[in-house]
Amino acid sequence: MPLKAGGALAALIASTTLVFTGCATQTPNRAPVQETVRPSSATVTPADTAPAVETDDVEIEDDFDEDAEDDLELAGASAADWPDPQTDLWSQIRNGFELDGYGKRYRVRRWTQQFATHQRNLQASLDRAQPFLWHIVQRIDERGLPTELALLPIVESGYDPSARSYMGASGLWQFMPGTADHMGLSRDWWYDGRNDVIASTDAALSYLDDLHRRYGGDWLLALAAYNAGPGRVDAALARAQREDPDATYWDLELPLETTEYVPKLLALRRIMFAPERFGFEWPTLDNTPRTRAVELPAQTEVAVAARMLNMSEQDLRRLNPALQRWASAPGSGATLLVPAGKADAFKKALAEASPGMLVQRSTHTYTVRRGDVLGSIAARYNMSVAALRQANRLRGDRIRVGQKLTVPRAGDAGDPAPVAEPAETYVVQTGDSLWEIAQRYNVDVAAMRSSNPGVSASLSPGQKLTIPGSASPPAPSTHIVKNGDSLWDIANANDVTVADLRRWNRLEPNTRLQPGQSIAVDGPAPLPDFYEVETGDSLWSIAARFSMQVTTLRSLNDMSSGSTIRPGQRLRLQPVSSS
Repeated sequence: MPLKAGGALAALIASTTLVFTGCATQTPNRAPVQETVRPSSATVTPADTAPAVETDDVEIEDDFDEDAEDDLELAGASAADWPDPQTDLWSQIRNGFELDGYGKRYRVRRWTQQFATHQRNLQASLDRAQPFLWHIVQRIDERGLPTELALLPIVESGYDPSARSYMGASGLWQFMPGTADHMGLSRDWWYDGRNDVIASTDAALSYLDDLHRRYGGDWLLALAAYNAGPGRVDAALARAQREDPDATYWDLELPLETTEYVPKLLALRRIMFAPERFGFEWPTLDNTPRTRAVELPAQTEVAVAARMLNMSEQDLRRLNPALQRWASAPGSGATLLVPAGKADAFKKALAEASPGMLVQRSTHTYTVRRGDVLGSIAARYNMSVAALRQANRLRGDRIRVGQKLTVPRAGDAGDPAPVAEPAETYVVQTGDSLWEIAQRYNVDVAAMRSSNPGVSASLSPGQKLTIPGSASPPAPSTHIVKNGDSLWDIANANDVTVADLRRWNRLEPNTRLQPGQSIAVDGPAPLPDFYEVETGDSLWSIAARFSMQVTTLRSLNDMSSGSTIRPGQRLRLQPVSSS
């Protein structure tokens, strides 16, 4: 699953020994999803053999003692050293802690030491949280949830709303596409709700609340299910309870990332409870909103809004990474997060502006005539049908006479749409055609040919193509597998072939569908940037699985013909984007 604009999550946190890993979130109780947990980019030693973290600056915790009590909790770190919760936002969070600290658990202590010995990473996350934290705490407080959840985006994304994982999770709360769809986070050509701080926070808290009820009020199980999926946690809990009816989260056999996920949050709680104990100076933050959400009256160009706010477009986009294009979607209803001190003046400027002032880039509205089809209109404006369909939120190709269509980034009819973004590289997979790739990336075939001189109609697997405009492909529509579903049923319902489904989802002939599995039904499932080698893998089997040549796989990973691979190794499947 692609690493899009915003870059690698590891680059945001920048540490080889400690990475605040995101989570590939899953669908809640209404439609359980059992997608594979995204492997962590951190190298983590199993808890029962992990060595102590050594440092000259921070006191090292005592070895784990199963019978010991948590001296930190017993010490009752004084709240008197903290500002008034009414005036300091971090104090309000600390004052609302509800979870057991589990400070005598080895994994919690080990991650406490990790965070304490890599303080720059933690401090960077706290700094990135500042524009958004007040909104998150307000929503947690409104729902009566534990305030420890305000620390969860540190584990998920390092508090970066534009963060994208190589498995396709995105945003502050690292929603996977299928989960985002089920939680009502809209995604289209203009907008990705996973990167909308307010919308994604509401969705994440609803999901966590659902899971909390599902597990009878057990927050540790709910958090584990947020990371690994409720289906996987249910199965692990059932196995553990066959051995011990009183089994808890700590007794479950779960993927390594999930095993470490909950202790990370508890370790952050532990440090915040008594930061001085771990040599950390927790910052203060006024308990007032630093940003405010302002509704836009009509489609608004981001550059125009930035001028109204007297700030750079880059800074405005950092607050609003959900906006995928040069403007908000046509119509009203979109919101912008803006600096709180500028919100009132911005609202006044918007109210006084005409729609023509809000969009100053060349745009075009086309009125459908008798005999028109989407294909002919798209060809007239040198754009793909997919781009035209998504710009107008059309589910199919049906249009009616008199209907108004927005032609995105259009000039005069017959002129190519301007390209204003950097290019991206794509590696051809088996079965690809130039037309399919152009459709997938919302560019026209002529632009593809112009950007790839000498390219022929016959493409070769492993061939590298330049995608003009770096227009990210739309996420394919997905079907969540239910009990009894077969590929034939899914193909028939979506008017595609079984062969298409196998190719788009890279399914082997003997692959069995699992309830909760997400199947792409109208285009290729995103190709991950990386693959983690499993036992029994070979370069040939991995290349075959992802429809590429072995030589391409070696080239992407700087490997010689005699190189070997080992389980757990991460192999790059896509070139580093030129953007």
